[in-house]
Amino acid sequence: MLNRILVALIGIPLLMMILLKGGFLLLLFVNFIILVGLFEFFKMAEIGGKKPEVRLGYLAGLAIPNIIYFSTVDNLTLIFMPVILLTILLIGKRVLQNKVENSSRDIGITVLGVIYISGLFSHLLLMKNIPNGGKWLLTIQILVWVCDSFAYFTGMGIGRKIFKRGFSSISPKKSIEGSIGGTVFTMLAIYLLNRFLGLFSQDKNIVIVLLVGFLISMVAQIGDLGESMFKREFKVKDSGRLLGEHGGILDRFDSMLFVVPVVYYLLKLI
Repeated sequence: MLNRILVALIGIPLLMMILLKGGFLLLLFVNFIILVGLFEFFKMAEIGGKKPEVRLGYLAGLAIPNIIYFSTVDNLTLIFMPVILLTILLIGKRVLQNKVENSSRDIGITVLGVIYISGLFSHLLLMKNIPNGGKWLLTIQILVWVCDSFAYFTGMGIGRKIFKRGFSSISPKKSIEGSIGGTVFTMLAIYLLNRFLGLFSQDKNIVIVLLVGFLISMVAQIGDLGESMFKREFKVKDSGRLLGEHGGILDRFDSMLFVVPVVYYLLKLI
């Protein structure tokens, strides 16, 4: 319990400052999360019997955020360059080694790790380049916390009372009632945050604001359950122990991995 409190007291203010400030500090943060996240994912995969190409995975994964940050051309297209080169290198290495067994499995898990962690999380750097990018990053993190917290409290209170099955195959403790509770409070939270931070232009209808909150909640929960799906497949309880009782980096940022890219593309559209 003490570990949880200390991590929260130090980590939350620091994270909020980094998201708002951006710049080189955000780049360092993104690189750190990607590096540790890749380590945790590849380690889980190895426990699950897979054999990812770890070194090439690290190289490609760390290339993505740094290319985005230091590039002066269309950043979106550059996300794919390290992934494409990684795929060519992985297949080429197998061909030169004359290896056949489990090639698609091991190449696939390596590329998946890079796209899942680095490709998704690097969107934090892209988000900072849009109007109110810092406010949006902070808002997304707050909404993820709201969704996760109220899904937990609602699930503890009335979970499995109405909908019996829930998400038992992926995460036995997650219930549909909890999911609904998290969604409702996320929609309420984005309405209040928009009034306070002015995230949307004044001509945007309240229905649009609430729909964005609904979408964020749905995607956040998919991100959370997605990581649980991998952990269950690899037969591990937590992605790591870096944050003590809070688990690993992926356990804390699984929802952000999904929500930031979705909101980025949504804001580009509207």
